[in-house]
Amino acid sequence: MTLNDAACTRCNFKLSKMTSFTIAVTSCALFNQERTDIKGVAFPFVKAINMVNQHMDQEEVNEGRFKIVLITKSCQENVYGLKIDHIRQITAKKTLLEYLNDLKPVLYLSTDSDSVREAIKAGYGAAIMFQTDYTELSDDKLRVAFDGDGVLFSDESERVYKERGLDAFLQNEEDLEDKVLRVGPLGEFAKALLFIQKRFTNICPVRTYLVTSRNAGSPAIRGFKTLQEHGLGIDEAFFLGGAHKGPILKAIKPHIFFDDQQSHVDGALEHGVVGAYVPFGVCSN
Repeated sequence: MTLNDAACTRCNFKLSKMTSFTIAVTSCALFNQERTDIKGVAFPFVKAINMVNQHMDQEEVNEGRFKIVLITKSCQENVYGLKIDHIRQITAKKTLLEYLNDLKPVLYLSTDSDSVREAIKAGYGAAIMFQTDYTELSDDKLRVAFDGDGVLFSDESERVYKERGLDAFLQNEEDLEDKVLRVGPLGEFAKALLFIQKRFTNICPVRTYLVTSRNAGSPAIRGFKTLQEHGLGIDEAFFLGGAHKGPILKAIKPHIFFDDQQSHVDGALEHGVVGAYVPFGVCSN
């Protein structure tokens, strides 16, 4: 049984009752607000999501698909060829959180840090986007990369590292090797990706990656056990032992990379990779 197979047995009961997975993205992340000839930093990711939905249509898969909701403060007419399922125009009558409570997204993307922090505090997976130059990617496959601690996992081990140092962290992971970590803020989005992957009988257009600073050995073992326990299926995992993430991300070429440390997000951006900052836990303080 592969890691994905083991994970799927744990996540199907909850997710199989859902017919779609909502991704909410603000116009400031999807479109460049200053230059109409430049698409926003979230554009390639949403375009790849469209591609996945098209493949599901071709295979006549009706169960479990992405629903894209554009959140905007103005009337958005030109979406540059993207398939947007719904457009929600923010008004003074409702707060952003009320909109999110209505939508219940598995992922919320925005360039506004306050709204992202509010969404995470309310229990939604969310990340801050940064308008910058990025490498154009092919749309043959949606590639999503995640950090582990503070993103797919909780930040409990990260706290040990921050408060007591590397040696204490390594000892902690060895002592608690069989105790899985709690799920992190992007856990539900990762489960949704796995659920959709399992709908394809032929070539799957979705691939996921774990790119973590954790070492091999006990930190890696605890990470794998956490992935399996929570149904966080990942296709490939890279345990870098503290090495810079930028070069491996450049090689992977994900449409988006989620990390809870701004320095790692900056490293991704420097290599032309769209990095999204997840302001969660001890690293966001």
